[in-house]
Amino acid sequence: MFDYTRLMADYASYHLTPGNQRSHAIGIPLIVFAVVKWTQIGSPFPLAALALPVYFLWNRRVGWIMTGFIAACAAAGVFLPMWAAHAAFVVGWVFQIYGHKAHEKNSPALLDNLTHALIGPAFVAEKLAGMR
Repeated sequence: MFDYTRLMADYASYHLTPGNQRSHAIGIPLIVFAVVKWTQIGSPFPLAALALPVYFLWNRRVGWIMTGFIAACAAAGVFLPMWAAHAAFVVGWVFQIYGHKAHEKNSPALLDNLTHALIGPAFVAEKLAGMR
C-alpha cells in the first residue's frame, strides 16, 4: 500500500487518454468535496483529513496540495447544504464513468484496487500542479 511509485504507475495505466484525464480532473475533486463535507460531523474539521498523513508519506508536495484542497473543501462545506455534497458526488461519478467508457474503454481503477480511492486524488493533484 505504501509503494507510491508502483501505485501511481498502476493508476496511470488506467488513465492514458487526455479525455479521461480531463474528466477525472473535474470528477475527482467533486467526489473529494463530497467526502469532506460528509465527514464534517458536528464540526468544521473533516474526518477525511485523517487520510492526510498517507499523502505525506507518499509524497510531501502532494501532501501539502491535498491539505490545501481538503481545507478549501472543508471551508466551503461549512457554508453549503448537504444536498450540494450529494450532487457533487453523483456528478463526480458521472464524469468518472464517462471518462472511462467514452475515452478509455475500461472500468474505473477503483474496482480493481481500493487504494486507488486515495491515489486518484493524488494523481489529479500531481497533474494539476504540473508534476505529471
